Amino acid sequence: MSKNIDQVYMTNPITSNASTDLMYFGQSPYGAGNDAAMTYANFSAQFGTPYTAAALTANNDTNVTITLGGTPATALLQATSITIGWTGVLGVGRGGLDINTIPSNGQIPIGNGTNYTAATLTPGTGVSIANGVGSVTISSNGATPWVDETGSSVTMAANTGYTSDDGASLVTFTLPSTAAIGDFVEINGKGAGGWIIAQATGQQIHFGTVSTTSGAGGSLASSAQYDCVRLRCITANTIFVVVSVIGNLTYV
Repeated sequence: MSKNIDQVYMTNPITSNASTDLMYFGQSPYGAGNDAAMTYANFSAQFGTPYTAAALTANNDTNVTITLGGTPATALLQATSITIGWTGVLGVGRGGLDINTIPSNGQIPIGNGTNYTAATLTPGTGVSIANGVGSVTISSNGATPWVDETGSSVTMAANTGYTSDDGASLVTFTLPSTAAIGDFVEINGKGAGGWIIAQATGQQIHFGTVSTTSGAGGSLASSAQYDCVRLRCITANTIFVVVSVIGNLTYV
C-alpha cells in the first residue's frame, strides 16, 4: 500500500458502510502475500451478533402476581425466570389479620384498634358457649340474669332482674331504652330505702286499671322494704305492664 491506515482515513473518512464494502486484513502469519480483504456483510455475519436473545419469564404464586413489561421474550442473554413466593403473615395495612398462628377451637380474631389477636369468647350470666371444630355455639341456659344493685341508680337492661340493695338509700331504676315486645324487667326489694322506677320520654307503665304519667314525669315506686314487681314490655321500647307485684306500689 502507498498509504498507511491513518493516511487513508484522513483522505477518505466514512461513518457508515455498505454490505459490499471491503475490509482490509493482514492475515496471520503476516508474511508476503498474506494480505486479504472481506466484505462488511461477511464480517458482520461472523462477528456482529455473538448471542441469541433469551426470555425473562415469571411464575406467580397464590394471590401474588407479577406483570413483565417491555420485551421480556427477548430481553436477556440467558433465559431467566422469577418465581414469586410468600413468607411471613399479611399485615393489617394490606388487608390481613397479622396473625401467624391458627386460632384454637372456639377462638375468633378480635380487633383492638391496632391489630388482631385470637380471642376466646366468655359467656355472661344466663349464657353458655360450646366450642367445636370451626364452630362456636352460643345458647341461653334458661336462667334469668340477676343483678344485686347496691348503687343509687341504674338503667335497667331488658330480661334482667334486680335486687334493690343500697341500704337506707333509695335506688332509682330507669326503664330500659331498648326493649322488644315480650321482654321483662323485675325488681325485688331488700334495702330499707326502697326503690322507684323512672321513665324516659314516651315511656309509661300500666298497673291494672291505673297508669303512670307518660314520659319522664311518671314513676312507679315501692312503699315497703320488701315490695317486688315484674314488668312486661307490650309496645317496643315504650309501654310496660305490671304482670306480678308484692306490696302496695305508688304510681305517679
